[in-house]
Amino acid sequence: MQSLTCEHHNQRSGVALKPQNQFQPRRRDSIKCRRLLDAVRDWEGTLPGKTQQDDIARLVAERWLAVGGRGITVNKQNLFRYLRNEGGSEKYTGYVMQLSEAIITAMPLVIAKRYGWRRDEKTSPELVASSMKEDVEAHQAVLLGLPIAVQVKELLESISAKTAMLPSDIAGPLIATLSAVAPQIF
Repeated sequence: MQSLTCEHHNQRSGVALKPQNQFQPRRRDSIKCRRLLDAVRDWEGTLPGKTQQDDIARLVAERWLAVGGRGITVNKQNLFRYLRNEGGSEKYTGYVMQLSEAIITAMPLVIAKRYGWRRDEKTSPELVASSMKEDVEAHQAVLLGLPIAVQVKELLESISAKTAMLPSDIAGPLIATLSAVAPQIF
């Protein structure tokens, strides 16, 4: 029997996973840009005073920097020039597509939901309604004498609906306190 020794030399250099032209505008991008402009105009209408565009640009710039965005200057003049894109520039459309996540997360949840973004997040009234619904279900489980497992499940759902109304920096310690008080449940 003969043995054959092979060495596999693969000296390929690392290739960027995202191609350079990832943000090249597509035909549907101009539609999204117009919807973003409409949403920003609605957002602008909800802000008091005369510095609405400055406030919007500041919030978008903060979000853009928070996600590590670079290469696009986000100030009032540029942001609204990119959004209006009066000349139909592919460059500006590409900028808006790159900034879209920062714009969507910076705008109020109610406006973002109105335009079909951030659907999975709930507004404050929706969180309160969800909490009330879970409370009623927990009370019904106890009053109807359902099995303990069902009662515990409904109670936990009620607690989680209440903690969803709190900011995450407060909800975490609250859950930790509850788990210390009743470790068998958590």
